[in-house]
Amino acid sequence: MYVGYSAVGWSENLDAFSLALKVEGLKPHTISCYVRDVQRLGESVDWIPPAKVTARHVRTHIEALRKLVSAKTVHESQLGIRRFFKYLVSEREIRRDPSRQVRLTKYRVVPQPTYAVDDLKKLLAACDQSAGGARDRAIVTVLFDTGVRVGELVSMGLPDVDRRQVKVDGKTGVRIVPLGDASLLAIQRYLRRWSSSFGPLWHGIRGPLTESGVLQIVRRLCAAAGVNFKRVHAFRRAAAAQMKRLGMNDSDILEVMGWKDVTMLRRYTAAVATELAHRAHSRHSPADLL
Repeated sequence: MYVGYSAVGWSENLDAFSLALKVEGLKPHTISCYVRDVQRLGESVDWIPPAKVTARHVRTHIEALRKLVSAKTVHESQLGIRRFFKYLVSEREIRRDPSRQVRLTKYRVVPQPTYAVDDLKKLLAACDQSAGGARDRAIVTVLFDTGVRVGELVSMGLPDVDRRQVKVDGKTGVRIVPLGDASLLAIQRYLRRWSSSFGPLWHGIRGPLTESGVLQIVRRLCAAAGVNFKRVHAFRRAAAAQMKRLGMNDSDILEVMGWKDVTMLRRYTAAVATELAHRAHSRHSPADLL
C-alpha cells in the first residue's frame, strides 16, 4: 500500500494500476517510475480525487516540471501520467482522460555513442584463438547480431539451433530473439571449446558470466583493438542502425529489439539518420524518375 496520501482514491487506484502493470509484464523499475510520475501529479493537485483532475491541472503540473527537469524527462513523465489515466478510463473510474488534451513535450534526440561496423570488425579480430577468445568472439557477434541488452545476454540458456533462436529475460520480460548464421556458428564453436552443454550459455572461469563480466570483456577487447570504449549498450545502438541500413522495416526491428513503438528506434538511429536519409534519397531521387 502506498502511504502519505491525504485524499481517498489515489492510494487504491495506484495500487491497482501498479498491479495491472505487473500483470502486463513490466519490470519493477518501470512500474516504480510510472507510479512516481503519478504521485508527483497527485501532490501538485493537492490530492483532489482523480475524477476531478482536469487538463488544466495536468498542464500546470507539466509547466512546473519543465523548470526542474529535462524535456526528455518531462516527456517520459507525461507518458506515465497518460498510462495511469488510460487505466482509470478502462476501469470506468473516470469518464475522460484529462492528460490527452495536453500535448506531449518535444525534445531533441541527442545521438548516443555507437560502434561502427569497422569497430566491430576490429573487436572480432582482437579475439585470440583460446577458449576465452572463442567466447569473446561469440559474445561480440551475438550482441551485434541481436541488439540484446546486457542483462538479456547473461540470461541466455542454450539456443534452439533448429529454430535459430534463443530465449532471453530482461527489462521487458521474457522474449524470443532470432539468431543469424554467424551467431550460431560462433556460439557452437564457443560451446565446443568450453565443453558446455547445459545451464547458462555464457561462462567465465569462476562460473556463469555476469553483466560486470561482460563489461570487462568488452573493455579489454576495445583496448586490444584500439577501439574507443563506448560501453556494452552501444552494441544495441549499432545493431539497430545496421538493421536500418540493411533495409529491415521498422515493425520487424521493433520485434527483434523488444520495443513497443518507434521512439527508441529513432533515438538509437539518430547518429546515422543523415546517412540513412541520403542512402534512401539515392534510391528514390524524385528527379531521377523524370
